[in-house]
Amino acid sequence: MKSGAKLWVKRLSGLSIILILVFVGTYGESTDKIIQKMNVEENNLLELESGEEGTAQLEKIRFYTVVSLEGNEIKENEVKLFDQDGGEIIGTSLSSIKKMNKRPDSSGDLVFVPVIIFEVSGDAEYIFHNQGNNTLWVLDDLKIQSSLISDEIILISMISCCLGFPLGIIALIGWFVVWRKKDKKSQKIIIKEEIMTTDQLFKQYNSTAEDHKVPAPFLDIEKAEVTKNELSLDDNSDATRQKMKDFVEEHESSEENNNFKESDGDWENWDDGD
Repeated sequence: MKSGAKLWVKRLSGLSIILILVFVGTYGESTDKIIQKMNVEENNLLELESGEEGTAQLEKIRFYTVVSLEGNEIKENEVKLFDQDGGEIIGTSLSSIKKMNKRPDSSGDLVFVPVIIFEVSGDAEYIFHNQGNNTLWVLDDLKIQSSLISDEIILISMISCCLGFPLGIIALIGWFVVWRKKDKKSQKIIIKEEIMTTDQLFKQYNSTAEDHKVPAPFLDIEKAEVTKNELSLDDNSDATRQKMKDFVEEHESSEENNNFKESDGDWENWDDGD
């Protein structure tokens, strides 16, 4: 999972770098073309001096913006638009924010401020009247925007700019996440087991689960002493003493034989590795 995430981060980083390089390579040429296509002095429908009127072919699906030089006080009612029948077309006043969308001149300086926008109801010739004291320019915004999008260099520069930098930010975040996960090392669990010594193995082999107090071969001797004590407590007669003596001698004799056999067998078992 970690290797897969790292692979995707590398791909995003590479794609981001390529797009940014494309944008840098096309920035100069695309900027020149944008200025050329948006230059108000060369790309306008009409240029009206103070008190002048002019006729232009307008279409209903387009917006027509009237601009003036920055610093000139132009009021909306100083610009009039009439159709062929003499009917006045009311324009739309612009807010302060929309007026900040300035247009460039031939040197690229943003010196033209929009004043009012007109929208017509049908395709026909219309008449503009400049009733103010300053020069006005009428622009076809839809035509200008279409010329910008149709240019390949401008389009490539815009796409590479809009995608390259956001992908770069995402790639940086991805590298930060991968770096944080890399610092967390996996912990190993070590299980320690004690190795039993030879003495412990011998005691475990010769001991029983019920009695761990007296190891063999002293278990039977303990039983003989218990029997001896019981006989001595019951009776102190000569016959009882003789029985006790015979019992002890017989038990000790059988105990010696058993010990010899067990030790002999144990020796063979231990010698064979059992």
